Amino acid sequence: MANDNISRRTILQGVGAGVAGTTLVGQTSAREGDEAEYIVGVGPDRGLERAREEAESVRRELDFGRVGRAVAGRFSDEAVANLENNPNVRYVERNGLMWALEQETPYGIEKVEADVAIDEGETGDGVSVAIIDTGIDAQHETLEENLGDGYATEDAACTTDCGGGPFGGGNDIDECLEEWDDDNDHGTHCAGTAGAADNDAGVLGVAPDVTLHAVKVLQCDGGGTYDDIAAGIQWSADQGHDVQNMSLGGDESEVVADAVAYADQQGVVMVAAAGNDGPCTDCVGYPAAYDEVIAVSATDENDDLADFSSTGPEVELAAPGVDVLSSIPRDDYDEFSGTSMSSPHVAGAAATLIAAGTNPDDVRAELKDAADDVGLDDNEQGAGRLNVADALDLESNGDDDDDDDDDDDESDPESDPDIDEFTVSTRTSGRWNRADVDWAVSDGDGALESVTSELLAADGVVLDSESSSVGGSSASGEHELRSDDEPEEVRLTVVDESGNETSDTRAY
Repeated sequence: MANDNISRRTILQGVGAGVAGTTLVGQTSAREGDEAEYIVGVGPDRGLERAREEAESVRRELDFGRVGRAVAGRFSDEAVANLENNPNVRYVERNGLMWALEQETPYGIEKVEADVAIDEGETGDGVSVAIIDTGIDAQHETLEENLGDGYATEDAACTTDCGGGPFGGGNDIDECLEEWDDDNDHGTHCAGTAGAADNDAGVLGVAPDVTLHAVKVLQCDGGGTYDDIAAGIQWSADQGHDVQNMSLGGDESEVVADAVAYADQQGVVMVAAAGNDGPCTDCVGYPAAYDEVIAVSATDENDDLADFSSTGPEVELAAPGVDVLSSIPRDDYDEFSGTSMSSPHVAGAAATLIAAGTNPDDVRAELKDAADDVGLDDNEQGAGRLNVADALDLESNGDDDDDDDDDDDESDPESDPDIDEFTVSTRTSGRWNRADVDWAVSDGDGALESVTSELLAADGVVLDSESSSVGGSSASGEHELRSDDEPEEVRLTVVDESGNETSDTRAY
């Protein structure tokens, strides 16, 4: 794994067989042991029986209504040749894999001003969001109360003996409470960003009152076959879910395209990760690249494009995707990075708009109209970085009531920055007394400049310190302090660009 110092780096990529395009790192042509597994797409009313007859065995049949039907199974080379020449067959494709899209990790609730919406009571209540992924931890402290019915394909159903995968994903767990339970971490992390409950536990999601549905189509190693993913999209659409989040991707698949077209006909708002192939141009993966899907790129806390983010003309919005803190199984939390982390910010925002009365057909336009132009190219940010408050016509953290930026009104001075989180964990190792400081800071009317943690002796002498340069209206991080003297306190100080500062202390 690259960069062991940053939580975790798992790449969820398409594994396309027989599909034109650039080969992806770690890519294989088809599921191991399934060399003869294909998907045959036929019309809505004809071709199905012929596909069945040619199959050595049928794995699954999919019905996408007016879009058409598909048969997944094992086919001989001769059968494939016969079907490719059959006028009732729309396509024959190898049953490849897609992988969950994740690399390192973000924070972004305040960045996209979802906190402003939540404070105004806009929480996504009554809207359903499907997390089409590796499942969701069925008893996570910040997710359990928001969980609705779930679904798992046979291949993806939760297992207590995972064995890991090609990118290091997968976790052995003690018990699968539901077939859609998460044995990987990825789906639970995405669910937390979209809709972690506002219950004083762990993290807060963009839309903390949505109903989350686990649609487990990716196996414990993070990979899932095209037909499994298509089946999950179809199942979710048939349940009447309002929003689908797809933090997964790979090469183009016609059966997944069928499923996306079917869900679009049912009025589902679909959001997907653009991909983690950056730096690159015109490299957005599927399903994000389909016209029916909102493709989301990744930015960092300074609104710079993440170096791993795929870009291209299909990108419609950007959202935080670097060092995103969210839930993982067993009531735990971690920071991941990737466009997988960006996508659920937008999915949660879509749910918030629908709950506020926006017609689902108008959600895409409303989100794009309200996005903040952060100075990136159109193929990097699309319409801009997500802004939930502006999409709801709420006064955002960045709103300035004074239209004259040059007017220095001494009667309305800038406020001091805020310390939103300040926790200290202490330990002793050998002769060293250590303190790990986790912090989050913000400034409602200006930009931040620096955050400093100090280890203090009883007489106030600074025994050790660490500083971080920060920017924007919010930031978070951690500092590690140590001293061979006996500490008394830990002090945290945040300074904004105007020189205003706020300090707080904790006992060692």
